[in-house]
Amino acid sequence: MTQSEAFKRSEYESDLAEIEENEGDGFLTVDEETYRRMMNTESKNISTPNTGPLHNIGDLWNDFSQNTGFHGVNKLSGITNRHKIRLLLWTCIILSCGIYLTVTVVAEIKHYYRYPTTMTQYTEPQNEIEFPSVTVCDLNSLNKSAIKNDSRIDNYYFNISPFGIYSNVTTNWSDPIFEQEGFYLNRTLEDVMTDQKHILDPGGILLSASFHLSSLDIKKYFKVKLTPGGACFTSNPDMKIKTNYVGSLLHLTLTIDLDSANNYYGRSYGEGLQFLVHDSNEDPIFKGISGFYVEPGREVFASVTKKQFEYLPKPYKAMGNMYCREHTNDDGYEYYRSSCFKDCLSTFLLDRYTYYCSKFKVATCVMKATGDYYTQRNLLDKCDCPLPCSYTHYDVSLTSSLFPSDFYSKKIFDVVGVENLDYYRKNYISLHIYFEELSTTISKQVPKYSSAGDIFANLGGQMGLFLGASIVTLTELCEFLVFALWTFVYNLRNRENRVEKITMK
Repeated sequence: MTQSEAFKRSEYESDLAEIEENEGDGFLTVDEETYRRMMNTESKNISTPNTGPLHNIGDLWNDFSQNTGFHGVNKLSGITNRHKIRLLLWTCIILSCGIYLTVTVVAEIKHYYRYPTTMTQYTEPQNEIEFPSVTVCDLNSLNKSAIKNDSRIDNYYFNISPFGIYSNVTTNWSDPIFEQEGFYLNRTLEDVMTDQKHILDPGGILLSASFHLSSLDIKKYFKVKLTPGGACFTSNPDMKIKTNYVGSLLHLTLTIDLDSANNYYGRSYGEGLQFLVHDSNEDPIFKGISGFYVEPGREVFASVTKKQFEYLPKPYKAMGNMYCREHTNDDGYEYYRSSCFKDCLSTFLLDRYTYYCSKFKVATCVMKATGDYYTQRNLLDKCDCPLPCSYTHYDVSLTSSLFPSDFYSKKIFDVVGVENLDYYRKNYISLHIYFEELSTTISKQVPKYSSAGDIFANLGGQMGLFLGASIVTLTELCEFLVFALWTFVYNLRNRENRVEKITMK
């Protein structure tokens, strides 16, 4: 006790003594000055809170519950005028909110470490846009007039055609005609092309090409591409062209003569062409796109929309449980999924298959091996060709009309010199490819949580909703737990000291 407190205490005791001396006849007489000092002392004792150390956990709890920012905790302070049922009700409410909040927080943290994402989409206008590559394939690329008219050779082509699954005729490879015709010799590209219809040469299936109403040099802007189904032609990736026009007036126009009279065991039962619009860096045959099929005697308008997809690299998942692959490989080369599938097929077939292998190998080995490759159940796992983190895709919508009209057929007669409308209707296709809009639709994968602050914001909202809590109130709770632990240890030590003193006495 300090000197000041001792002095006040002595004054208080002297006042009490003075009151006792002045007491008489059952009445208490107090002079005015003494009464004022007593009331002042009592008011100080009543109004001054206990700011000293609390040595009882119950006192700590009462202090915490009455002053904390947690909502509803003050109802649990155990004050005697609180009804027990009300106390029990508030206990259940706060415990329920606390448990639900804990479950929610744990789920939110788990969700954060799964690296969730969302997709955003926006359109980016452009003044000028690069024209995509176009690949065109004749569904009947073999040239009947270039193949020897012999039933044994006819049986060979029949067996490797789509209709071969119904064939009950086997090829007699011991027949000398196959050796005479070079069926056992490995072939070059030139050898393979001798059996195919002419494409870019004069008189080939591509009669003319124009862009922005100006003629294109066919051999400069296009090149032949040999596929498992036959010869095609595709845009030369080294000769990129750009456009700043939309609509079907200024566009790419291709005029094609299919030479249907020389069709011979095509890749499908139908007649016409297949065309694909794709990124110039992608291999259209291995891109997994079926393309569009056009019958002869049609004028086709293909409206193109450019779409770009951008995915996040690992640890974010791009599609399902798949991670995308960065655009650049470890060896420094750019990664394209179609090229990856192409390399995978080459590896799968080892040295048994090239486009230029002998006709004998095509019939006895390659056809079966290629079928085995595409029928693998876990093809994607074996090839390890995930989705690239960024790629371009072109959506195409088609409209068509009869080509040529009866009126214009007479004008075409004057130019081409063939006065046979039926020939044009069975062989000619006019293909127009153009952009619908000078813009790119970009679909971009973005993290759901751009920073750790986002998850704190979510957790703060949950805490505020259920318990009215914040970081400050959590600090209060931690402080209470620390003081409670300290008080428990302090009381435990004091108890041990008292036991020791009693024992010593």
